[in-house]
Amino acid sequence: MNKLLIFLSVTFCLNAWSASLSEDEAISKLNEFFELLDIEVYEKDNIEKILTEDFKIFEMGKSWNMDEFDTFLQEASETTISTDWDLSEYRVSLDDNSAHISYVNNGTFVNTDGEVIYSYWLESVYMVKEQGVLKLKFLQSDLVNREVR
Repeated sequence: MNKLLIFLSVTFCLNAWSASLSEDEAISKLNEFFELLDIEVYEKDNIEKILTEDFKIFEMGKSWNMDEFDTFLQEASETTISTDWDLSEYRVSLDDNSAHISYVNNGTFVNTDGEVIYSYWLESVYMVKEQGVLKLKFLQSDLVNREVR
């Protein structure tokens, strides 16, 4: 009986430990979001797989769900050739079922007229586990500086 209790205790602890989030997992999910957001590969169906159904993004003083944000992205894709983001200075807070990351985002966008736009944001993302899978629920983006060359 004691062996069974020890075995069940160890199994429970290992399962609880393996189910816990790590900073690397959360940062990786955030980077996946921006990889899927790249104008050259963007497809709404792909990005929705890593978002909660009630995902919200707050950017440019507006609150958008994914359908509204997709409309914005489709319009932007008509004049944008390439997008690139450099995320850094991650500050990660975790519990067993959620993650919050604040970070710096330096973006570079090249337009069809050859214009290059450099943007600097302070951003924050909240993620939750749904059925064991980490998904983005909320993203807040505050533009600090934009330079056009």
